[in-house]
Amino acid sequence: MRLVAEEAGVSTGMLNHYFANRKDLLTKTLVFVSEEAEERIREAIAGMPPGRERLAALLDGVLAEEEHMEQTWRVWINSYGEAVRLGALRNTIEGHLSRWFELVEYALEGLAPPVRDGEVPWSWLLNALLSGLAIQALTSEAALDRAKIRDEVTRVLLGASAGSSKDS
Repeated sequence: MRLVAEEAGVSTGMLNHYFANRKDLLTKTLVFVSEEAEERIREAIAGMPPGRERLAALLDGVLAEEEHMEQTWRVWINSYGEAVRLGALRNTIEGHLSRWFELVEYALEGLAPPVRDGEVPWSWLLNALLSGLAIQALTSEAALDRAKIRDEVTRVLLGASAGSSKDS
């Protein structure tokens, strides 16, 4: 809490007035950034016809160069780490992921074949790939910029879904 207070330029007493503890601060921050991001992405893909353009709009929204989107990624990365030991935070994550997966499925309409019983949904695969590359970009010296991440996610996803539809 002390580090957060210092970064925000407020006292720890001020933080403790609004947040009971670190878990409460992280949970409320996750809810805030997730709802804000969901709304921006929902607006970005609303009314777009199915296909690559809709997927590109989703990825561009998620990978926007705005500082708040980078902060959103940082909050999510931290939340995933903390959720390993905090069950209540896992519930918050699950709730927001279910809405995120709905947006992803909408963006994938017409691009990914139906998921067969027992298969991992395409929305989970896209999320795993996107999250992994974002973590790599934010935590290493890897030469990954937003455009490269978008292009690689699209290439892998569409290549994999095309191969899957041939197997059907």
